[in-house]
Amino acid sequence: MSHGRYRLSPQMFSGVLPLSLICLLLVSNSGCVGLLAILLQKGDYASAKFKGLSEKNVAVLCVAGPSFYSENSTSRQLAERIEALILANGDEVKIIPQQKIDDWKDRSGWDNMDYREAGKALKADMVVAIDLARFEIQPNPGVYKGSAEYVVSVYDINHDGKLVFQDTPSAIEFPVNGVGTSSQSEREFRNSFLRLLSHRIARNFYKYNVREDLMLDESFITN
Repeated sequence: MSHGRYRLSPQMFSGVLPLSLICLLLVSNSGCVGLLAILLQKGDYASAKFKGLSEKNVAVLCVAGPSFYSENSTSRQLAERIEALILANGDEVKIIPQQKIDDWKDRSGWDNMDYREAGKALKADMVVAIDLARFEIQPNPGVYKGSAEYVVSVYDINHDGKLVFQDTPSAIEFPVNGVGTSSQSEREFRNSFLRLLSHRIARNFYKYNVREDLMLDESFITN
């Protein structure tokens, strides 16, 4: 494969990942071009897309779409996982606990997805809002296959709730060819899919190791 006067060869990836695994990951992910670009950039780390959470009080709010609105546990689990990742990897980020968010929702009857209103009431500096339009395990015979669609938005509550970041990725199909039902229970697969989704969302906010990131995508299928 050539690109003008430059030529890509398996040796370029020596010491990073086996070429077969790279090919598998590039084919099985919708953002294959972006992944290849990251692999070829100098160094092993990809920068955060948004760095404005540092030293801020952050509320993570996840709202499920109407198709599975009753599955509040899914959106809450996703929010908790994202919180944990941002807390572990972010730069002195202060997270407002989900229990406090739940208590406020119960008191206010909040269900209109007004993230700015929520941020003010929770005394947050920033609101990380996840609109989870779809999260489902498709009923394919003999295999589990997950699909999800979401939008991530960040609102700066200290500046009139200004929208300061938004990520609208393509729908995720995980994995492309499915996982055999004999190797995992549906609950285990669901947890793996939630882990993958939370990782994809949270890494918008901190620097991450590209090599480890690619291997994590693979491990979510096998663990």
